[in-house]
Amino acid sequence: MSGRAPCALLRSRRSDQEQHVAAVLSFESPDLPDACPQPLRGVLRLSALALAGGRTLTDADIAWQAWGDPGLPAVVVLGGISAGRDPDRWWSAQCGVGRALDPRRLRIVSIDWLGGADASTGPRAGDDTFPAIDSADQAAAVLAVLNHLGIARVALAIGASYGGCVVQHLARLAGARIGRAVVISAGPQASAWARGLRGLQRGLVAAAAPERRGAALAQARQLAMLSYRTPGELESRFGGAEPADGLERWLDAHGARFAARFPAEAFVTLSASLDAHRCRPEAIAVPLTVVGVRDDLLVPIQTLRAFAECLGPRAELHEFDSIYGHDAFLKEDATIAGIFRHALAAEDCA
Repeated sequence: MSGRAPCALLRSRRSDQEQHVAAVLSFESPDLPDACPQPLRGVLRLSALALAGGRTLTDADIAWQAWGDPGLPAVVVLGGISAGRDPDRWWSAQCGVGRALDPRRLRIVSIDWLGGADASTGPRAGDDTFPAIDSADQAAAVLAVLNHLGIARVALAIGASYGGCVVQHLARLAGARIGRAVVISAGPQASAWARGLRGLQRGLVAAAAPERRGAALAQARQLAMLSYRTPGELESRFGGAEPADGLERWLDAHGARFAARFPAEAFVTLSASLDAHRCRPEAIAVPLTVVGVRDDLLVPIQTLRAFAECLGPRAELHEFDSIYGHDAFLKEDATIAGIFRHALAAEDCA
C-alpha cells in the first residue's frame, strides 16, 4: 500500500471515549419542536430489479420507512441481517427524540432487506429457488427508495454489520449524492473465520429434515450469538451460574426468538450475502468513517485498519475496546452516539 496517503486515524482510547460521553451529555437542541411526526412507511414495487448475480427479481417489493420531515437532511440507517426498516425500535438508543439521530432535525430512512424475513420480497418457507442477493443489490434497493422519496442528497449513510457492507456499495453507487458514510464493524470482504462460522450455521439448516429446520435455525442463531459477543462478556455474565440457568437459557431464548421470526430460507439468503460481500475500497470516493471494535471476533480490527489505509485521506478510523465485541454498536451507546455527532457536525447537520 505504498504511495497512498495515510488515513486520518482517530483511535478512540479511554480519553476519547470520555470526550464522546461529555459531548453527548452537553449536547443541546435549541429551537426544536417538542413533537416529531410519526414514521412514514410504504412499499416500493419494482417491476424488475437486475441482480448482481445475473438474475432478475420481478415485481420486487422494497419496504421502507422514513422518519422526519421531508425538508430535513436525510440519513440512511441500516443494521444487521435481523434489523428491519424500524431503527426506532432495534436502535432506539441512537434513533429518536433527543438521540444522536433525532427525527426533529433529520429524516431517517431505512428498508427491510431483500431476501429477508420482513415486508420486502424474500423467500417463502420451503422455497429453495430464491436468487442470491448481493450486498450491492441491497444498495440498489436503498437507492431506488431514495429516488422514490425524492431525496437527492443523503447527508449521512450509516451501516452496521451487514448494513455496513451495504453502505459501502451505496457510497460507491451514489457517489456525490452521499455526504459521508459511516461503516461500523464491516470490512470490504468477510474474514475467513467469519465465512467458516457462517458456513457451519447454514450447514446445520441444510442438513435438517423439513420438520426440524426451525430447531436447526435456532441452533444456528445460538452459534451466531456466541460470535457476536466475547468470552470475557459471557464469563462475566454467566461464569458463576449453572449452564441450564445461565448461558444455555440465554442462548435458547435468542434461538427461539429468531426462529419464530425468520424462515430458514431467509436466514440462508442473508447469511450467504454476508459471505459474498466484496467492495473495492478504491471504488468509494466519498468521505468514510470506519468504526472498529478491537474485541470483535467476526471483523478483525486489522482488517478495518487496512480498509481505512486503502481509502486514504478521505477516511477516518475510530477504534475502541468493548467487551461486547461485534454487538458493541448496539451496546456502547455513548461511544457510538459521539461518533455519529462528530460525523453529523462534519456535514453541518449537528
